[in-house]
Amino acid sequence: MSKALAFAAGIAVVIAALLFLFSPVTTDPVPGTPGDNPEAGNPHTDTGETHAPGVANAGVPDNVPRWPDPEATAALPARPDSPSRNARPVIALWRTDGDPEKTEVDGFPAIRLKGDPEAAASLHVGQQLALQLPELDRTLTARLDSTHNQLNDIQVFRGPVSGGHEDDNVVVTRGKKSTYVVISTREGVYSAVIDNTTGDTTLTSETDIQGNLAGEDDAIPVPGVDQAPPSD
Repeated sequence: MSKALAFAAGIAVVIAALLFLFSPVTTDPVPGTPGDNPEAGNPHTDTGETHAPGVANAGVPDNVPRWPDPEATAALPARPDSPSRNARPVIALWRTDGDPEKTEVDGFPAIRLKGDPEAAASLHVGQQLALQLPELDRTLTARLDSTHNQLNDIQVFRGPVSGGHEDDNVVVTRGKKSTYVVISTREGVYSAVIDNTTGDTTLTSETDIQGNLAGEDDAIPVPGVDQAPPSD
């Protein structure tokens, strides 16, 4: 009986060994390999999709920003113009139409002109001015090259006269109600006052003022004193 059991056990071991040797071997697929997913297809197979040339997008996740395509990007809007870029290269603070009207300022002869309050309000360093002087029958140009502020928000601009003597200059003092312009040249000194609201302007010549003062006798008469001659 024991021999029969031993024989049956041996037969069973032989059958198990044969089954183990001839059974098919299977391995777990590696996740992410194209060959294990029939729907993924061959990476070298042409799928008919059109891809952009280059490798800029290769391996880049969708949540990472990419450089825009220059051909597909709309043009940037033009930079807005600044007041300095739109500033007129040369501005005239006043003008005359025909023969200017004559008037007086504090008893001294002057002429009436039409000023430009907007031009006076836009003055800045580097601005060029056109200054019409009917007495000289010409228009001077000057360039403002410095500025400083005084009390009560008064702005003062200075600059040389273009093409003039090295001492020729212009000084513009801009206040809240009026703008004062003093032009110093070899031919004379001229002063203009511009109303910042109406633009009414008066221009005076220092030569005319000095001429009027030269004809006046402002000496105070002193009465004579009788003095007796010294006695011996």
